[in-house]
Amino acid sequence: MSDSETIELAALGRPFQLGMLYDCRRDVLIPGITLWDSEMLQKHINVRQQPNTDFKIIVSDSSEAKSEALNVSASLEASFLGGLVSVKGSAEFLHDKKTSKRQSRVSLQYRTTTRFEQLTMDHLGTGNVKHSNVLQEGSATHVVTALLYGAQAFFVFDQEVSSGENHQDIKGNLQAIIKKIPLISIEGQANLKMSEEEKRQANKFNCTFHGDFALENNPVTFEDAIKVYAGLPSRLGENGEHAVPMTVWLYPLKKLDSAAAQLVRQISVSLVRRAQRLLDGLDNTDVRCQDMMKEDMAIKFTELKAKLNKFRDLCSEYKLVFQKVLCKVLPNIRGGGMEEEELIKKLNSKERSPFQNDLMITYLDDREREMNVVSSYLDIMKEVQVVYSSSELDGIVLDKANDYVVCFAFSYLKEKEDYEVVLENYLLEESKSDFSLIPYNPNAAGKTTAEKWFRSGEVTTLTRQTINLFLDFKESNEGRENLAFCIASIPNKHLTASSIHVYERGTLLSPQFELPSKPGVPTIKSHEHDCVHLQINPPNLGVTSVELYQVLYQAEQADSEWTEVKLDATTNQVTISHLDPYKMYRFSCKAVCRPGVSLSSDWTEYFRTRPCSPPGPPTEKRIESGSIRVNWDIPTIAGDDVEVIGYVVEYRKNVKAIDNQMWHTIKTTTRESTLEGLEADTAYSIRVFANCGEAGNSLPSSETVLTTLRVSDPQPKTSKSTRAKSEEFLQKSQKVENGNPSIHWLNLEQKLGVKESFDQYRFGRKVEQGNNKVILLLGATGAGKTTLVNVMINYILGVKWEERYRFKLIHEVTNRSQAESQTVVVTSYELYNQPGFQIPYSLTIIDTPGFGDTRGMAHDKLITGQLKDFLCNPLGIDHIDAVCFVLQATLVRLSTSQRYIFDSILSIFGKDVAENILMLVTFVDGKHIPVLEAIKAANLPCKKDKKGLPTHFKFNSSFLFSKETESSSEEDDTEDDHKAQCPEQWRSTFKEMKKFFQQLESIESKDLTLTKKVLEERELLEKTMRRLTPQITAGLSKLSEIKSFKQCLENEDENMKQNKNFETEVNVLQVKRSKLSQDFATNCKVCNFTCHTCCFLPNEDDIKRCAVMDDDGNCTICPGKCSSTYHDREQVLLTYETKTEKKSIQELKDNFMKAWGKSMETKEMLDKLEKEFHMIEDALMNLITQSSDCLKRLNDVALKPSSLSTVEYIDILIRTEEDEHKPGFEDRIVGLKKIKAESEILDKIAKGEDLLPNERRFMKDKKDRRQGVPT
Repeated sequence: MSDSETIELAALGRPFQLGMLYDCRRDVLIPGITLWDSEMLQKHINVRQQPNTDFKIIVSDSSEAKSEALNVSASLEASFLGGLVSVKGSAEFLHDKKTSKRQSRVSLQYRTTTRFEQLTMDHLGTGNVKHSNVLQEGSATHVVTALLYGAQAFFVFDQEVSSGENHQDIKGNLQAIIKKIPLISIEGQANLKMSEEEKRQANKFNCTFHGDFALENNPVTFEDAIKVYAGLPSRLGENGEHAVPMTVWLYPLKKLDSAAAQLVRQISVSLVRRAQRLLDGLDNTDVRCQDMMKEDMAIKFTELKAKLNKFRDLCSEYKLVFQKVLCKVLPNIRGGGMEEEELIKKLNSKERSPFQNDLMITYLDDREREMNVVSSYLDIMKEVQVVYSSSELDGIVLDKANDYVVCFAFSYLKEKEDYEVVLENYLLEESKSDFSLIPYNPNAAGKTTAEKWFRSGEVTTLTRQTINLFLDFKESNEGRENLAFCIASIPNKHLTASSIHVYERGTLLSPQFELPSKPGVPTIKSHEHDCVHLQINPPNLGVTSVELYQVLYQAEQADSEWTEVKLDATTNQVTISHLDPYKMYRFSCKAVCRPGVSLSSDWTEYFRTRPCSPPGPPTEKRIESGSIRVNWDIPTIAGDDVEVIGYVVEYRKNVKAIDNQMWHTIKTTTRESTLEGLEADTAYSIRVFANCGEAGNSLPSSETVLTTLRVSDPQPKTSKSTRAKSEEFLQKSQKVENGNPSIHWLNLEQKLGVKESFDQYRFGRKVEQGNNKVILLLGATGAGKTTLVNVMINYILGVKWEERYRFKLIHEVTNRSQAESQTVVVTSYELYNQPGFQIPYSLTIIDTPGFGDTRGMAHDKLITGQLKDFLCNPLGIDHIDAVCFVLQATLVRLSTSQRYIFDSILSIFGKDVAENILMLVTFVDGKHIPVLEAIKAANLPCKKDKKGLPTHFKFNSSFLFSKETESSSEEDDTEDDHKAQCPEQWRSTFKEMKKFFQQLESIESKDLTLTKKVLEERELLEKTMRRLTPQITAGLSKLSEIKSFKQCLENEDENMKQNKNFETEVNVLQVKRSKLSQDFATNCKVCNFTCHTCCFLPNEDDIKRCAVMDDDGNCTICPGKCSSTYHDREQVLLTYETKTEKKSIQELKDNFMKAWGKSMETKEMLDKLEKEFHMIEDALMNLITQSSDCLKRLNDVALKPSSLSTVEYIDILIRTEEDEHKPGFEDRIVGLKKIKAESEILDKIAKGEDLLPNERRFMKDKKDRRQGVPT
């Protein structure tokens, strides 16, 4: 700039006055010194009004934009940047910078001018300077010669921008609303037309005011700003007396005196812009630091915030250093004491210092990256508690409720950065060199900067791996009350980035604990019927921390729970036992360390165990030189729905030198096999597999080595079967009585819940297919049936006399008397064949309550009903092998009640069961058994032996539970004899029991198809009889009524002579209507007869669909076979009863004629009564014959049908009438006897026998009557 030029300068709130001196080198006013007196200045001031108002929207927040708004020149801006100029009023806008990058800012500038004042040229001459000595001092370079007065204000509007909002959108909305402020009209108050949305947006603004106006309160909201803006013009005063200098014109003193100081040069604009950019970079760094310090990570982890705060302090310190340099350099350059090159050096030094913009940005990028990385890790671990201080961590670690604390620790957050050290050292050197901005060489340290932990791919991978292990471990130990998890910053320069700290009861167990990862899927090495052999595959990570392995397994069922087995970590082999055969299982495992367990490994595929256990080892039965016969025990257990259908026998020479010798195979369906074609005097290894069909084979039994005989050996070697001992069954029973022998009750499993009609129990589990024998035990109370069953079970289990224990299948009820049956309901016991059984098949025993006890015939009928229910129930049995009657040997003959019981039971079965009926005789003391003759005499159907006697087996069970006591001298000889006989009785009874079970094995099973048909036929018979009986009763009553009326008519004349109003007693059949509570009955309105007692036909259905109607809609039950239209469904049951009434002969005649609908003479009445009498007689005969036919149908299928002839059936009806003694029974009995006589004649005709003369006459009269009756 030329020395002769006048300078225009922004006042910036400084107190400029005309005539004041100003030093442009330092941009400062020289107060208290002027070139002229005030009187002279006032005489030479020229004032003119210069009113002007303007406003401007400022969008940018840069220093350059602010300088431009305030008309700040580049040179003045340099002084401002260097701190040489202090500003006031509206110029403070230069200092207002955004404190956050999240701020959106728009500023409104209001500018107004009032007057222009200047000095005239008259007193500026050299000779007119009154105080010329001031020019010689050199403290000023210019004098103020003109001032432009006015005022201006800046409204700075800020809005916070959230992470989801767009900066440009917010700034656009802000700018659009602020543009409306200058458009307000002043009408006593500020009014601004805005939409609701604009008002809502405006409420989000914050306002900062910088102005040359004196306000009571600065505006802070948009609404405040509008009010202030509207009142600004009035605040300058009426004549602008409150206006302030805005622009200053400076006149060089050099023109007044050549000796005066002068402004040699101005600072280049380019250098000013460089300095401005450097300081803006520092300001931007400060703003970014403030933003980052407000981040969640910096708040949570004070180490991160401390780093940023330290860096900010270093940058602020350097800014002051730089401004001091500018303060020193700028005046010297302007005064000519320095060249601009010096400023260029300083700027270059700054741009190459450690505070250069790129390095600061890189540092903050690193901090941001570090915070983002930590944040991302915390997001992954968002469910874990974060502790922010060591005291908070101590609170968790020392909590008595926490035996273990697992902490994910960031170990490098507090570590001082190398760059921070460089900055500190640089500033230290600067201070030593009097802040001369020494040069900086970034490679002076001579070492390469290590890769930051948060930028290292390797460290990131390891940290993610640690986090995953930490979270997996937390998940697998969810719910443990003595284990806590947390996240903390625990500095440790020896660790990289992060680690796992484990505390045990308040003490650090390890700062680098290796949590185990999820183990590999277990490998199934082999499997058996009840166990699986697994190999554990250790985890890939943390294997050194593993102390145990926890193996889990689960069955395939939906509701199955998993089971745990623990295994020491020193071995990787485990056997999972106690599994069920032929069931699907899957397996998994966990690694167990001090604080807890890892995640479970992936499950194996579902794997099925073997279908059953191996059979027993082969045992020799017969050995010859060329063959070996072996047998073996049944497998002890099989899976659900698995049955052994056969066996596979393998054998080979027992040659140790040849391990891979081929096995020879034999298949069999029995538990016995003969190996033929063998070499003499040779050892063979033999083993057996159980074949379970589609379920596969079992594992082989243990091998048995047997040697064939030499050819020279004379006799084959035969061995007795070595079965399992009976004592093995003690484990499957419970002791119920101590003593010698002790009594053990077998552990039975109830198949069904308690039923009203029968119970079912089983012992063991079904293994082999089929081959199950079923026996039904029947007998009178006291026949010894329960004891006999217990003898059977002791024989089956192989109990010997000398053994000190006995088994019971049925436990006697102690509170029952000997006169009552020990068995309460029909009960079946399914005894599945298993090792130790003395019979080669499974056995089902059906035990029935004893007949003929003190509860009478009704109880016997109840037992028969229970047995019927059991046989017909689908849960019962489908075949039977033996019906066994248990009888006392001393029974000489069968009583009537015993005969009835036998008939009742036998009548249940079909004829095909006759050969399966056996007699089990109890209490046998000698060879003579009277009961056999009694059975033979009663002609009971049963299997016969060669002598024609019933097939029978003799038992004496009294010895079974005999106690051994110490002998005393007073013991009588009878008891001694009894004890001596017990072993013999045991042998003979068990020998007989063996014969019984051998016989049972050979008996052909009978299915129950025919038996069930008999039961169905009997049920149908009962229904038919219930239908016919009321009709027969009604018919008999009607006959009696007709007979009485006929006698009255025949004796009419004689009775009338004696008494004109003679009355006679007659039997009248009346219908009784009984109300039903719930059921409906189908009743005939014509016959007054109930045809269907319990009709379940829905109300809306047509009565034609009732079960008693035929296809034509006619009833099949009522006497008249009436149409369905004459029937009704009612809650009423119709029954008949006979009552005796007194009536006169005339009343009887009138009623008869009324019924016929015409008048008739006595003789005609007698004829009609005679015909009606015989018609009813014939109808009754037909009904009785029909009932008899129902009984005869059982002859074809029933073993004991109890079928009666017509004559026998009429006898039953006669006995019923005699027992009941209902009114009119004598006449009904007479009628029945007459019908019986006719039936006897018909029986003779049917048999081809000759009739007596009176019988022939009776049949001829009957035929004539029928021919005379009109059809």
